[in-house]
Amino acid sequence: MVRRAYIMASLEQYLALLINFAVLATVARLLTPGEIGEAVTGLAIAVVAFSTREFVTAEFLIQRHAVDREAVGTSLTLQVLCSAAVALGLGLASGLIAGFYGTPDLSFFLLLAAVAGFTEAVAQPVIAILRRNMSFGALAAIRTAVSLVNGLTTILLAVLGFGPISFAWGLLAGAMMLAGLSVMLSPVPTREFFRPGLSRWREVLAFGAFKGAALVVERIQEAVPQLILGRLTSMTAVALYNRSNALCGVPDRIIMSAFYSMAFPALANSIREGYDIEKTYLRVLAYLSVLYWPAAIMVCLLAPQIVRIVLGHQWEEAIPVVRILGLSAVFWAPAIVTGPLLLALGQNRDAFLASLVSRVFAASILCTASLYGVIAMALSQFIALPVQTAVGFFFVRRHIPFSLRALVAAFAPSAIVTAFALAGPLALVISNEQPQSDLLSFAAATILAAIGWLAGLHLTRHPFLAEIQIGLRLGRSRIERLRRLLAAGA
Repeated sequence: MVRRAYIMASLEQYLALLINFAVLATVARLLTPGEIGEAVTGLAIAVVAFSTREFVTAEFLIQRHAVDREAVGTSLTLQVLCSAAVALGLGLASGLIAGFYGTPDLSFFLLLAAVAGFTEAVAQPVIAILRRNMSFGALAAIRTAVSLVNGLTTILLAVLGFGPISFAWGLLAGAMMLAGLSVMLSPVPTREFFRPGLSRWREVLAFGAFKGAALVVERIQEAVPQLILGRLTSMTAVALYNRSNALCGVPDRIIMSAFYSMAFPALANSIREGYDIEKTYLRVLAYLSVLYWPAAIMVCLLAPQIVRIVLGHQWEEAIPVVRILGLSAVFWAPAIVTGPLLLALGQNRDAFLASLVSRVFAASILCTASLYGVIAMALSQFIALPVQTAVGFFFVRRHIPFSLRALVAAFAPSAIVTAFALAGPLALVISNEQPQSDLLSFAAATILAAIGWLAGLHLTRHPFLAEIQIGLRLGRSRIERLRRLLAAGA
């Protein structure tokens, strides 16, 4: 079930990535960097504001042994009330925020974002229940439809000359789609779902207190340095950093986000079933590192081609930023496992403390670096990310006393596979024998990396090789079944 869940979660991420790439590439050619920076600022403020509703997170439904009508009703009621309060506050403060940044249009942007945040509140309990049931097929359908509506609305309005506000209208359209589809696909009958209540509010707050605080700190750490950059330098600087981060986040979107979306329910299920959690944790680290490390460093190597293909030649200032962020990202892989694992173990307090300590430190570093410009912000990740990983290991070892030798044994094969994967692309870059076309150059390097990666898996006998073999057998089995069905129909 866990393997199938990861495949479905990955499929969702791939589809979302394609849609987001299309939006990213199209809008980068329709709007100026300054306009995109204004939109990024508005979205960042809205994200930080609505992260506060995680104090009443619907995810408490995931870790319950059973989901009853009272729990669902309480979750929905608290989500709607909290979202309404945040939306009202954001709407009232929109004028002041726009004045602070000297961009009057930001006020209406934030008003639309406030309405969007309130609209999607109804979807949160449904998403949590679907995740609890590991119904990642339904989740993939919902989120793909939302991404399509959001992206198409944004592109259409940008083409029509709406400017930065196109992103806000896209956000609202996506929120409406999310709310509608969630109600339609809810495993809870509509009559029971829309029955308000507060009987389980203590349980919600007990679960959400630490998780909410952790997420608020996380969102602040992600957004505030960019907000400072926009206030002290320019909206163009915000756009350069944000778009560079987006390009470097491709491996994260493909590999890590798919893992994260199913990690908490899968790990919680493993604990309920009595599996050896230490072996599971180390195996997850081995799998993530062998997938993520080669991809992150490839982004660093191929930064010029990636920037020109996706954003266009007018964004070439972003190339050094992409190189730095791509290389620093190798330190991020182990850190993403910390939160889901501690939550699955029921250690909400430690999950919060791990996030708080690492995020506050990272935010301090990034905010300080933002005073010195985009390059300084990117370089500061070489300090922030290793510290976040180290803090994560410290808190995990309080509950899973793995040894340093076991950790090295989990990572060593992945490091060797990464070296094999990068050998071909690195030789291509050093020899300067790349095709003139950026697309052909990127394709050639990717093919060489894939060949080296597979060779490394075989030579090291990496445990992930077994997953590939299982996937191939399942694929052949389904193809054979489809062939038989077609033959029978004929």
